Amino acid sequence: MRVILRFIALIVVVTVTLFGGFISSIWNETYCDVIENNWGIVIPTDEGYSEEVSADSGASFHGDGTRYHVMYFDDAERISVLLGWSDEIPESYIEYSERLLDELDINYRPDYESCVFYTQTKSDGSVILIFWDEDLQEMYVVEEFL
Repeated sequence: MRVILRFIALIVVVTVTLFGGFISSIWNETYCDVIENNWGIVIPTDEGYSEEVSADSGASFHGDGTRYHVMYFDDAERISVLLGWSDEIPESYIEYSERLLDELDINYRPDYESCVFYTQTKSDGSVILIFWDEDLQEMYVVEEFL
């Protein structure tokens, strides 16, 4: 009987250890991983990456809402060639970004004149705005999910 109890205890310990490792791998996901999953945009985080600011409008039943992240990268050159950046940001996108950041009550914002810009829209109307300031080596990501 003791052998069976020890065997069951061993199985439980191994199962808990494996499950804990799985959960740990999920929690180690960076926001860049989330961007890749949601938008298909691959942002390298292998070295010299840190998240400086993180805010969102809170959980909702449908997953809609606004998210904002500021990320710092040591390797500015690698990010500067990452996307098809636009040198000119349309005023409508600046106003849109400012409205969303006002709703989140965020003070840490991009200096739009120093940034290049990328945007993508989904068929449901969800939008991602990415501003890259190469001098500060900061990426500002504003997302609105509808």
